[in-house]
Amino acid sequence: MPPPSRADLPTTIKWSDSSQPEPEPRAQPSIDDLTGDRDSPPRRPLPAGKVLAVGLIALLVGALLNAAGIRKTALGQPVGWRRDVSTFFADRLYDVSHALYLDRLRVDLKDLLGRSTDDAVNTRLPSPTTTTTPGPTPTTLPPRVAFSPTHQARLWVGGDSLSDTPGSELITAVGATNAVGVLGPVDSHISTGLARPEVFNWPAYLKTVLTADQPDAVVLTFGANDDQTLTGSGGGEPFGGPDWQAEYARRVGGLMDTITGISSHPKLFMVGIPPIRDMARFTNDYTIINRIFSAQAAARRGHVYYVDTVSALGTPTGGYADFLSNPDGTVVQVRSSDGVHFTRAGGDRVAGAILSAMRQAFDLDSWRTGGSTTTTTTAPKGKGPRGRSSTSTTPTTRLP
Repeated sequence: MPPPSRADLPTTIKWSDSSQPEPEPRAQPSIDDLTGDRDSPPRRPLPAGKVLAVGLIALLVGALLNAAGIRKTALGQPVGWRRDVSTFFADRLYDVSHALYLDRLRVDLKDLLGRSTDDAVNTRLPSPTTTTTPGPTPTTLPPRVAFSPTHQARLWVGGDSLSDTPGSELITAVGATNAVGVLGPVDSHISTGLARPEVFNWPAYLKTVLTADQPDAVVLTFGANDDQTLTGSGGGEPFGGPDWQAEYARRVGGLMDTITGISSHPKLFMVGIPPIRDMARFTNDYTIINRIFSAQAAARRGHVYYVDTVSALGTPTGGYADFLSNPDGTVVQVRSSDGVHFTRAGGDRVAGAILSAMRQAFDLDSWRTGGSTTTTTTAPKGKGPRGRSSTSTTPTTRLP
């Protein structure tokens, strides 16, 4: 039988001719082949010491360019030796940066972003201008100013994180009166107060903002972050002692006089700290702060109103409660899961207490009745509600 031909074999079989040598694998081209630089010596890696030096120089330049922010961060640390060490080096870094004008780049960039005050450090706090020595309680109150839909009271609301929910609910509530206009959303700055002016200086900030906005009513909430050692001018006192209470009262009184002394002479509604789930902290710390708020407000009766939140959110004995009953018998949750902040229902209760105090200070309702006594009030010049210009004179009615 003749042998099979190649045509009869499967096509998948490859015939090899052993007489032909196998081709050598082709080498991959090198960098020198691609660049044509075959004669250059091989590149040496940069020594580790030089890499470290370059990195350190870059870090130093970056630190000098951001020295103002580093100093602000160091000052914002909890009071203690770590803060002392950090601020020691941060202050010297800032001095070098400022002397070499390297901080100007950050300043100019902040200005372009509209955040020129981010790195500002102002530890000066005003002293009271009102005498708070013991004496008879003032019996004569300033006359209540009448407001109406055509002559609205201008309202500013702000504070720490506890101002957010009640402030938003208050803005909704005053809308129903038709006699109050709001200058803007709640102006809240978390973790701020009067204890640490280098973190945020409330008196300086409010003097600038309120002078521009010229409000009739200012609602301010803070104090929950102030149970700590005081810093800034007049500071250094650990929390709770007689010296601490005297200095904190000075700061509170100075703030109150700063606000009420603005050209529009607004009424200030100072919101107290409510009971929190940690009742030991509330009893030992926050009751001291609330007592100072209340005493300083009483010394400025008719100009400053202390808003008690214990009666609005506490139990009948002044304790903490997650849930409270409404007048109709329904039970609602008034506090958030952290045991400090508010639900919307809780914020609504605080807003109700603030609005009640506002009605003590202002006549917000007589325009509805068309009473026989008519008074004329002139809206102060400046920004009106929500930034509208307001310079008109409008007759309003007042109850007999």
